[in-house]
Amino acid sequence: MFEKRFVFFTLSLSITLLLLSLGWWWLVFGNVVENGYITTAQAATCLAAETDLCRLAQALCSNEHFFEIRWYAPETLWASAALLLVALAQASFRPNTP
Repeated sequence: MFEKRFVFFTLSLSITLLLLSLGWWWLVFGNVVENGYITTAQAATCLAAETDLCRLAQALCSNEHFFEIRWYAPETLWASAALLLVALAQASFRPNTP
């Protein structure tokens, strides 16, 4: 019973963190994309890595952000992916007992 709860908790946590990461990314890069400074495809690379283009795009952010958020950390996406892998590993290795 504990194993099922742990898998459910880890899966829920990973999905929540993934959604928060995507929302955080859009808060930072959505304005820059809408203003035409970079394309959505270029901003999508900033989800998983911090490149020079990502730093430049973050510098172009204005003060009109929700909660004045001006930077994004791609580590949140990687943390959610790692938690998802842990949940999937736990679900696949647990014994099939009722």
